[in-house]
Amino acid sequence: MSRFKSQDVEENVACNLIPMIDIMFLLLLFFMLSADMTTRVAEDIKIPRADMIKEDQAAKDDTPTTVINLVGEGENWYVVILGHSYADWELLKFRLNELAHEDPEQGNPPGTFFTKRAIMLRAESEAPYKAVQRVIQICAKIGYYKIEVVAMKPEIGGPVVTK
Repeated sequence: MSRFKSQDVEENVACNLIPMIDIMFLLLLFFMLSADMTTRVAEDIKIPRADMIKEDQAAKDDTPTTVINLVGEGENWYVVILGHSYADWELLKFRLNELAHEDPEQGNPPGTFFTKRAIMLRAESEAPYKAVQRVIQICAKIGYYKIEVVAMKPEIGGPVVTK
């Protein structure tokens, strides 16, 4: 006779799937929340380096801004806005007009239209000036008067103008 009673071994071994399902849902939730699902505003372009810059110190928190990317090569330059390409200048005018009328400036005089939306123009460093000028002229005709052209800071030791 043995003093200790041996434990009964359970013959039914089953895999419990509920904790595994919970872990899978947590992983799915983690990856969905951490994934970058926003529309890319900025294209991967080489921005020109400025000789001199004047940094804008004014806060623009309340000003809606549209980023326009001028990309291409040779004679084929087109505009990208919020991930959509516009090679046709008339379609570009139509889209910019739609965006301008989303935020009209208060107190527009009769017969004129201005928008409080700002434009941030990012152009490739190889972009010809005539393409940049054309985009600026289109924006001005539609009613944009806050137009910024993006450039990289000068080399260290280069001139920087601040106000």
